[in-house]
Parts: sequence; C-alpha cells; structure tokens
Amino acid sequence: MNRTILFLVAVFVVTGCQTTPEWAPSPDEPRAFVTTLGTDTVTVEVFVRVGNVIEGVVVERVPSTSVTEYRAELDEYGHVSSFSINRTTPASNPEGAGPMAASMTIEGDQASIVREGGRNPGESTVTVPQGVIPRFGGASPNSMFIFEQVAHQLQDGRRRGRVQDEGEGVMLLEFSGADARMNASRVIAADTISMDYFGYSFYGWSDDQGQLLGVSGATTTSKVEVRRIAPFLVGEMAERWAALDAAGEGIGTPSPGATAEATIAGADLQIQYSQPAKRGRDIWGGLVPNGVVWRTGANAAAQFSTSEDLSLGDTDLPAGSYSLWSIYNDGTFELIVNAETDQWGTQHDPEQDLFKVEMEASDLIDPSERFTISFSETDDGGQIVFDWDATRYTASFTVK
Repeated sequence: MNRTILFLVAVFVVTGCQTTPEWAPSPDEPRAFVTTLGTDTVTVEVFVRVGNVIEGVVVERVPSTSVTEYRAELDEYGHVSSFSINRTTPASNPEGAGPMAASMTIEGDQASIVREGGRNPGESTVTVPQGVIPRFGGASPNSMFIFEQVAHQLQDGRRRGRVQDEGEGVMLLEFSGADARMNASRVIAADTISMDYFGYSFYGWSDDQGQLLGVSGATTTSKVEVRRIAPFLVGEMAERWAALDAAGEGIGTPSPGATAEATIAGADLQIQYSQPAKRGRDIWGGLVPNGVVWRTGANAAAQFSTSEDLSLGDTDLPAGSYSLWSIYNDGTFELIVNAETDQWGTQHDPEQDLFKVEMEASDLIDPSERFTISFSETDDGGQIVFDWDATRYTASFTVK
C-alpha cells in the first residue's frame, strides 16, 4: 500500500465538513469521504481508482480508533477478484487492539479467505455467486468503496437490460468466512441506490460519471451521514484520535449499555438499555420521530423486570420480565409494555403489546446529553423516569 494514501483523508470541522463552492469531484483524484454522527466525525476514508486497482484507507473512531488499509482488484467484468485489508491501531494508543489482516481471492464460484490475527484467524473456502462483493467492518456500509462498488454493479446490470425485481440485490461476503448473504440493494433512480440495514435503507447518490457523492443513514437506526469532500493531507489525524482514546476522551461506544436498578416498597426493579447521545441533534420529533415505535434507547430493546406485582398507570402488571417500547407524537409520549424479551430493537411485535401508559412531561433544568433511565420513590410508590435533552418523562407505579 502506498503510504501517502494512508493519510490522504478529509478536512472537516467539529460540526461536519466544509468544501469550497468551486470544488467539483474528478474521477482522476482520490475520493475522500467524512462520516458524521450528529456533530461527531466518526470515520474518514479515501480511495483511489487506477485502472482495475483500488487502494484506500478507512480511519474509524468507534469504538476506538483503527486504521484499515485495503486493496482491491477488479476483473474484466468490473467484479472484485481479490481484496485484502490490514487493520492497525495507531501507536499513540498502545493499549489498543492488536493488528489483523485478511485477504480474499475469488475464482469462479470459490472465494478463498485467509485471516491473520484478530478474533478469528484461519482459512476458509466459500462457494459464491458471480459478482459477490467482499465487505468488512460492522453491519453498516462503513467503506464507501464497497458502497460505490455495489452501485456500479447494480447500475451496470440495469444498463445491460436486466429487469430488477423488488427482491433483487447484491451478494456480500464477510472475511469471517460466513456464507455470502443477499443484501436487498436496488437502483432507486439513475443517480440513487439503496442498501439494506436491518430492514431499513441507506441511500447513496452519485454524479453523472458514477462517482459516489454521499450516503444517508437518516432512515436507519445508524443515523450516520456521509459526504464526499475535497481530499487533503492530514497525517496526524489517526494518531490524534487514538491519543484521545488512550486518555479516555475518545468517542467510545456510541450508545453504551446501562442498567437502572432500585428497590421500592420491597420490589426489586431493573431496566437494561442503551444510551444514545444527543450530539447536537433535535431529539423529540427528530431523532425520536413522531408516530414511530421506538426501542426506548438504542441497540437491543429496553428490558424491564420486577420481582413484585405492580400497578403501572391504571394497569396491573404481574411480577416478571418485559420489554419497554415507546412512541412520541407531537409532545405526547407513551410507554409500551411488551410481553416479549431479549429482542433486538428493530423486532417489535405489536401483537405482544400488553398496554400503553402516557408519561408525564416536565422540563429539565440541566439538559441530559445521553438518554438516561432511572427510578424515583414517591409517597405512593415510585416512578420510571426518562431524561433526554431538555425533557423528563415519568410514569408512576405502585407495588401491589
């Protein structure tokens, strides 16, 4: 890998990225992208296409800073024939994750994978369809090269006259060696495609030359936004981010897990949930949209348990375990008690809803950056308390 490419990344400010109005992307220059989550920059990437070879680097900050260099070669059909990655932690965070490397070679209907370091070293051989696309990282399209490759293959299929069915997409293959999986990606318009993300869609748009210009995860649970900007040399960025990690000042996990516990009138109460942060965004009616069932936090659905029977609102709730969902609608906020437990936050089954309780709103003197759940004791029993941004929501209960 050309070491100059490693640090050819993007200029940005704390609230996002800025480019000069005169700048327009050229297919001959590096493609540089910045990914933001609210006001936080979480990823920068740059890659260069020279003939059938693509070389690039992704610098990610979540949950800690890592640098992933990659190299891909395309065959005569524009499909990936080989792909390799090398992931390291900058030296400024000596306690960071150790290095890992992996390579994939695709010949015919076979993909040969070799992994070194990391959690799953070893070798795998996987049967794959024509045009399978390697991917790495989390479930979201953290590499814009991968997203652009998806766009190229889908758009090429359309140009060749193939009719795209609703369920048609692309096959993606992890370096873990798991079977290739269909992603419900599709062409939305000449300049727009979508990629599936847990049943929701990332949308990417390109210019008339097929260059990816940006990706939006606004309709997904990820909520990241990606923009292409003019490339710039900033060789100290990864080291600076890693130094913040080492000092305990990095971004860390975007929505860390938390537990609220209390014993009220002999009842042992617990809520396990995750804590998304405001990050400069509008919360009520924004990040938590109107009229949409919310997982009451992030990641997995909030899990509630009580050792004693309760009366929550005007409804009796037997001792046991439940999941808590909620719905915001133009200033009103309802808590939903669901009979299912241990489900991911996109797997709400309304048929398992037991009842709803309207929560009472009040203003917070000191706004809460992170969504926080707690219990408070009252003369009659207690309250479940939700704090986020400048609003507190409470639901009263008594112990039977």
